Amino acid sequence: MPPILTMSNIKARFLIISDTHASPSLPSSLSTMPVDVIIHCGNLTQESKLSEFASVLAFFKAINGPLKLVIPGSHDFTLDDAVYETKITETATNLGVKEKEEIYRIYGKMGQARQLLCSEQAKKDGIFFLDEGRHHFALGNGASLSVYASPYTRASSDDHQGQGNENWGFRYTKSQGHVFDIGYTADVVITHGPPLGVLDVTASDPKLRAGCPFLFAAVAMARPRLHCFGHVPAGWGAKFVRWRDRPA
Repeated sequence: MPPILTMSNIKARFLIISDTHASPSLPSSLSTMPVDVIIHCGNLTQESKLSEFASVLAFFKAINGPLKLVIPGSHDFTLDDAVYETKITETATNLGVKEKEEIYRIYGKMGQARQLLCSEQAKKDGIFFLDEGRHHFALGNGASLSVYASPYTRASSDDHQGQGNENWGFRYTKSQGHVFDIGYTADVVITHGPPLGVLDVTASDPKLRAGCPFLFAAVAMARPRLHCFGHVPAGWGAKFVRWRDRPA
């Protein structure tokens, strides 16, 4: 059953999913269950193709819920302008006009995938694509929801998928670090990757953790009521935590 949060003494029901990789599906019991907020924690697609984003939008439109919050993940690289521009530049150098047009037909031109997710039709269907930062929403049940979102994950050549740093979207190296500016007022934190030490053990090596220490520190200071994330398939599940009086 989806978790229920009480915000300002108003209960709100959440449905949380992640890493559907262009093949989203839900059991009929969940797809028809009324919820207040649906959250997708990234990796909407497998190859960041326009057709995959279209199927994601159709999936969300069919879910019974008024507010659908979506962030990208590392596989959704066409939503990361800097990464996609680099890929296009490197790939198109040795290609002819027809080959370039084929790439644009499949993956879209710069910003085209984002336009799909941020279209007026998507908003009419209750779908909101969240860039990194803080967001506020008024729920239909009268509750006010404060959200922090970030698609960024730590890049590592030995992480759970063996992905290189340069091939995927919204990545940073351990030496670069990343500032998760959550603040102190977030009810819900939505990130693609996990914080260090929380549901982040990889399937290839139980001793290898793919979580981020910078994210852990930020979440521990912010103390949100709910933190949603994905990225590490072996870390599927949920965990209740109790905040310490003084964060470690």
